[in-house]
Amino acid sequence: MFGIFSGTIVNTLLVVVGTAVGLIFKTARLQSIGERIFQVFALFVLAMGVNGASDLSRPVFILISIACGVALGEVIDLDDKFNRLGQTMQKRFARGDDSHFAAGFVQASLLFCVGSMTVVGALQSGKDNNHSVLYAKSLIDGVTAATLAMGLGVGVGFSAVTVLIYEGLLTLLSGLIAPVMSAEIIALSSTIGSLFLVGMALNMLRITELKVANFLPAMFIPILYEAARLLFS
Repeated sequence: MFGIFSGTIVNTLLVVVGTAVGLIFKTARLQSIGERIFQVFALFVLAMGVNGASDLSRPVFILISIACGVALGEVIDLDDKFNRLGQTMQKRFARGDDSHFAAGFVQASLLFCVGSMTVVGALQSGKDNNHSVLYAKSLIDGVTAATLAMGLGVGVGFSAVTVLIYEGLLTLLSGLIAPVMSAEIIALSSTIGSLFLVGMALNMLRITELKVANFLPAMFIPILYEAARLLFS
C-alpha cells in the first residue's frame, strides 16, 4: 500500500504505539516499576554498544573517523541544535512539568537512527521493496520506545518524526547510496555507532553528560571515504 516507504511507516507507527504503552507504566502507581525497567534497559544498551564495538579490525581508521566526525559535530554543534529543537517541542507539546520531554526526544531519536539495521533496512526497502529488516527493527523500536517512555515520558513518541524523516530519506536515496555501502563500510559505521551507544547508555544512567549527538557525523566518515575512493579510483 505504501510502496517503498512501508517499512519506514510501520517503524514510525510502532514507535508511537510503544510510547503509548510505556506511558501507562509512568502513572504514579507504576512509576517505580517503570524507573527500574528503564535502568535495566540502559544497561542493555550499554551491553549492545560494547558488543557491537568489539570488532576493531581497523582501529586507526576508526579513530581517524571518530576524530574527524566529532570535530565536525562540534563545529556544527548538533547536540545543541537537537536540544533546542527538543526544548521548542517541549514548550509547545509538553504537559505540566514534564522536564524530561526534550531528553526523551533527543535520546530516542539518536537510539532509533544509530545502527546498521536502519541503513541496511532502508536500502533494501528502496532498492528491492524488501521491508523485512525494517519490520524487525520496528518491533525492536516499539519495545525500546515503551521502555524509554517509562523513564522519559511522551517526548520519546515525538522521535517518530525523526525516524520518518531519516529512514525516509535513506530509502529515497537508496539507489545513490547503495554502491558505496559495502559490507566492510557498513561494519565500520556500525562499530562507530556502537561506541556512541556506550556513551548514550552512560548518559541514561546519569554517569556522564556526553554530547552524543555531536558524535553522529563520525558514522558517515567511512561512507564519505568510500565514496571518494570510488570516485577518484
